[in-house]
Amino acid sequence: MKHLLFKTLLVMLFMLPVSVSAQKWNFGVEAGYVNNTLAVEEYESTARNGFKFGTNAEFTLSNHISFESGLAYIRKGATTSGDNILSKRISSIKFAEMNYLQIPLMVGYEANLGSGFSIKPEVGGYFAVGLNGDSFVTGIDNFNQPYETRVNTFSTTESRNGVAPFRPCNRIDGGLAFALNVNYRHFTLKAEYDLGLATTTYYGNGKQRTFSVSLGYWLF
Repeated sequence: MKHLLFKTLLVMLFMLPVSVSAQKWNFGVEAGYVNNTLAVEEYESTARNGFKFGTNAEFTLSNHISFESGLAYIRKGATTSGDNILSKRISSIKFAEMNYLQIPLMVGYEANLGSGFSIKPEVGGYFAVGLNGDSFVTGIDNFNQPYETRVNTFSTTESRNGVAPFRPCNRIDGGLAFALNVNYRHFTLKAEYDLGLATTTYYGNGKQRTFSVSLGYWLF
């Protein structure tokens, strides 16, 4: 994953032209809807809804190539289910809340359509750090009784009362990102897909797959 992200950053840097006259900075805010699932091995995964909000910074060159970054609070989630997961008699893990601080780094090209409208496809990567959240583990305990227990998504929970211990999600996540922006004056509507490359969960070696739609406002 690190090598792919490093190569992506190098490509973005080499796209800088020799002349960077008529540069423009812009800053904005955005908020929107998130639909997230996990790409897992062996087991099944179903998506959960979430949200995100944050700030953005954009640097645009005279040839309409732009570089964008920012900081967002994003809630992801998913449910992994199967028979006897990790041989622990676990039937499902509902990652109800996977809260992250996420930093994107994107390069795009803005094409003006006239009358204040423009479109901007973008490609790049993202890096995220897990903050907190709740998950729910369902299974059969050592006394052959069904149970559901609440755990912290990013913290280890030891075995107790015959219930299998919970292996927490990795706090560090990252991957590739693809986006399409439709702009009208100061407003922008963005559709984005994030392809996680890091293993987020031990249950099926899950990797994040995130689709989001957000509305933003640029200050300048």
